[in-house]
Amino acid sequence: MSHLTTHRLIHVDTSTEWRGGQRQLELLLAGRPDDAWAGVPGSPLAERLGPPTVPLRPGAHPFNILTLRRVRAEFDLVAAHTPHAAGVALLAGLRTVIHRRVDFVPSPAKYQRAAHVIAVSAAVRSVLVGVGVSADRITIVPDGVELPPTPALPHPRWLALPRPLYACVGALVDHKGHRHAIDAMLTTPGTLVIAGEGPLRAALEHRIVESGLQGRVLLIGQVPDVPALLAAIDAFVHPSVEEGMGQVLIEAMWAGCRVVATTAGGIPEAVGDAGTLIPPGDPAALSRAMLGALGTEPGQGRHRASQYSAARMVAGTTQVYELVLGGP
Repeated sequence: MSHLTTHRLIHVDTSTEWRGGQRQLELLLAGRPDDAWAGVPGSPLAERLGPPTVPLRPGAHPFNILTLRRVRAEFDLVAAHTPHAAGVALLAGLRTVIHRRVDFVPSPAKYQRAAHVIAVSAAVRSVLVGVGVSADRITIVPDGVELPPTPALPHPRWLALPRPLYACVGALVDHKGHRHAIDAMLTTPGTLVIAGEGPLRAALEHRIVESGLQGRVLLIGQVPDVPALLAAIDAFVHPSVEEGMGQVLIEAMWAGCRVVATTAGGIPEAVGDAGTLIPPGDPAALSRAMLGALGTEPGQGRHRASQYSAARMVAGTTQVYELVLGGP
């Protein structure tokens, strides 16, 4: 019998964003519907999952520590899906598994105190080992993606744009490297659409205007139907300068897109030889790779993408939870 049939587990996410980590938690809870979750009412995650079992405040609010202490006796294990969530769970005295999805060098204390850490890639695992986390308390579980049996149909909105048509999908934050993709368009014919929102929108808009790329680089905000965008493009561009894995790369490969990405973090593990990889932070190399990708056959990454199903992610994560709950 699984340990998890007799132990109560709660997932904690105090973010008010909708990014890769929140999508992974949504998929995880779809595969583990009996688990509880603690989070921020009204957040994008709550809109999709329904009201949290345990309501929390955003971020590392001290209220969250008190709230988790009050419910501590009800749960045997916490799965913390953000750094703030990990911090408040540990301060509340709860046995905690931390999910680590980014390859930034972290503050080591909380990861050293965790019962276990789930790393999204070998690159993330290496960073954790480098700050003193014991390797035997880290397990790699890659992101999972819902893989529809057939590719989506392209939306006419995207088909009407001048070609070749490239797309980036990701939050408008510094480590996603959108500025390098904009700079690459100075020497790359065609159109680039950047789907996502974030604090750098104004700065990226200014960079587009300053470069004279209005009409050729489009910030299109959050896109409700990413597969319909991926089905319309000539190549997918992922210019991150730091990246734990990049789940959108899996979606792009499954959609049959040609992929151009950097060698940052866990990206090479995800893409392998199914795309073109260049050093991060090099717009000239990115431009050459974007042009070169147009001469390659699309669909080379579909087999590779099929290895990253949501079901496999749920199974791998569950094994870690069972390992921890079966320990002393």
